[in-house]
Order: sequence, then C-alpha cells, then structure tokens
Amino acid sequence: MNRALRTAPLALVALLSACSSPAPAAAPHPSPTVLPACTKLPAPALPHSAGQLTERQNGVYCLPRGGRVDVFLTAAKRSDLWHPVKASGSVLTPTSTGVMTAPLDVRPAMFVGAEEGTAVLTSSTPSGSTWRATIVVK
Repeated sequence: MNRALRTAPLALVALLSACSSPAPAAAPHPSPTVLPACTKLPAPALPHSAGQLTERQNGVYCLPRGGRVDVFLTAAKRSDLWHPVKASGSVLTPTSTGVMTAPLDVRPAMFVGAEEGTAVLTSSTPSGSTWRATIVVK
C-alpha cells in the first residue's frame, strides 16, 4: 500500500503534464489561390474555341477550364517566322484540331485549359521580336 501511495503523486504529475501541454498545431489550411484579373479572349475564328490570340494581343486573358485558346502569329517576312509557342507550367495542354493547315507565314498553336491557374504563352522570331500573353484558367 505504501508503494501505491508513493507512485500516485508521480502518476498525477504525469497526467497533469499531459493535460497542460500545448495542443499540437493544426495542419495549415492551404490558402485559396488568388488568380489575377483577366479580360475576355478575342472572338475565335475556328469552331469549338473560346477565343484566339495574334501577335497583336499580349495582355491577360481568361479561359474557362476545358476551353481552348487558338494562337496565330503572323510573320512580317517569311524569313522571320515565329518560333513554336511555349506555355509555362501545366495549366495549359497543347492540342490540335487535327484538320488545320496554317498559311506559310503563320505559326499556329492551340492550348486547352487543363487546370485552374495561370500560364504564360511566349514566342519569338529570329530577328528578336517577342510575343507574350498570360492565360488565366478558371
């Protein structure tokens, strides 16, 4: 019995310590992604497209998730053809209609909004001209 009385205070201290220790920190909740403001894409020329861009458009444009944006970059001279259009990240996926043949001095590209987020489309010419447009997929 004496032994039980001696260990009781130790058990009480251990129990109180466990109860008074700070609670584990809650897992942080991911903050919602804040997408930049964007404008509507210019009207498309091809069916089943949300809109199209040319070398004249270089702003920030909205694209619905699953929607397609078409890009047609026209070279000023045939020797200055635009390089293939590249998209940053994984927000946009390259695609094709499978039936399109572009004119000789036009660089076409098509992308589908694969996931919500922001991507930057870029291209350049051998003479040093650059083109850039931002696509916000919502």
